[in-house]
Amino acid sequence: MQPFLFSKTLLMRHIKSLLICSLLSAGIATAQTNKPNKDSRDVNAEHGMINIDEKKGVHTSNPDAQWYPEASFGLFIHWGLSSVKNLDISWPMIPGRALVNKALDSAELLRVVREKDFNLNGKPPAITPNEYWAMAKSFNPQHYDPDKWIKAAKEAGFKYAVLTTRHHEGFAMWPSEYGDFSTKNYMGGKDLIKPFVDACRKYGLKVGLYYSPPNWYFDRDNMTFIYGRAYQKNPSLPQVDGDLNPRTTKLSGDALQKHQQAYGEMVRGQIKELMTRYGKIDLLWFDGKAPIPNGGTVITQEEIRQMQPGIVMNPRMHGTGDFITFERNPPTQDPGNIWAEFCNTWTTSWANSNTIPFRAGGFVLAQLAACKAWGVNYLLGVGPTADGVFPDQVYTNMKLVQDWMTINKRSIEKATRLPAGEIASVPATANGNYRYLFAVREFKGDGKYDADMLPAKDTTITLQVNTKPKSVKLLGQEGKTLQYSYSSNQLSVTVPASVRTTLVDVIAVEL
Repeated sequence: MQPFLFSKTLLMRHIKSLLICSLLSAGIATAQTNKPNKDSRDVNAEHGMINIDEKKGVHTSNPDAQWYPEASFGLFIHWGLSSVKNLDISWPMIPGRALVNKALDSAELLRVVREKDFNLNGKPPAITPNEYWAMAKSFNPQHYDPDKWIKAAKEAGFKYAVLTTRHHEGFAMWPSEYGDFSTKNYMGGKDLIKPFVDACRKYGLKVGLYYSPPNWYFDRDNMTFIYGRAYQKNPSLPQVDGDLNPRTTKLSGDALQKHQQAYGEMVRGQIKELMTRYGKIDLLWFDGKAPIPNGGTVITQEEIRQMQPGIVMNPRMHGTGDFITFERNPPTQDPGNIWAEFCNTWTTSWANSNTIPFRAGGFVLAQLAACKAWGVNYLLGVGPTADGVFPDQVYTNMKLVQDWMTINKRSIEKATRLPAGEIASVPATANGNYRYLFAVREFKGDGKYDADMLPAKDTTITLQVNTKPKSVKLLGQEGKTLQYSYSSNQLSVTVPASVRTTLVDVIAVEL
């Protein structure tokens, strides 16, 4: 299995935004060493706080699950109480990231705790955990219409959708019989999961449900609400409660054991509800495990498959699963013959799509192309408003993807990695006797927005292939003639700046 190669210029410009190659074929190896960036550190720290330890596993052989490796494109919908105040989901109640790299002396530490200045910006956090949870009283989406969401997603080329049923915040988006923090207690029993499932079935998208075993509301009397890594530099930081005051009590002995037992029963019971109330569920997206003894086995994969035989699961609860997940940071090498997924946000927030600019279409489609070149699904995240609607920007950007897919979907749908022995200088896929080369746009530095896009320039793209091309065309611009040469099993294609778009331009090579 051969990886694609980026040119040196593209590699430097896209190191944080595209899938990058760390291996060369034909026996030539190269080491690609990247220092951990902020996203990497944040992801690792967040995963530590929710007990994620995922490893490669063997995927299910159930016939109903074999759609997954060919799905290519999924929509990740994060929604919950945070939408009431246009916040990102769950994490705003956890301050302290500024303390990760700064060790405070005792006097400064006392001041920070007294003034709740955990973000070191001279003011307390924008929201405390108790203030966050109080948003449940205001959360009542009157214009919730997932039919409109999924119809637009279908037209844009998404093949599956994943909705948060409960995030770390603890609020269950269905009337759960477990715990006291769900739509049953605050919305008269309104079920926000069923209309989503029905819409997915109506438009033919595979149904995915996100579920977080960590539940900060349920654990509110037993955990600290400061960013975990802050304690590494400042071990004297106190444990803090839901008002961000130093915690004066903590569960222990029989009370702790009783709490942990109830925690496990809550997680187990809620997962069983999700697996039995809505008919066939295609994908279960876990995000961590309960912080209790044996928290990853309160319900086993075997038990889940008894309820949903054809389901696909990630490994974030059980340690191994049907596919591995890369979050915010793409893989740095071809993951090989395993099922894999890269999830990222369409803005810079998982849940707030209302006020944050969307990343450039050329950036997002480049990530899709790079994922597809390595056989990795791309799960792209958006968030509805508190009223249950997608902001206009979501539909605008879906229409952009739809228009691109109308021309270029043959390079994505049913396409595969390049055959062994074939190497391209850009992300590339194969479909029968066609090869598709993705000419991606370049951005300034770490830029991700249209304003960061560099001017197009004449580009030469190469493909090592042992069959002489029959034709070389730019999809959507078949009238444009592309100059190319073929010698010693190498195709060289010249793509003039004059034919480039602001998105990803796809060159179809017919062999």
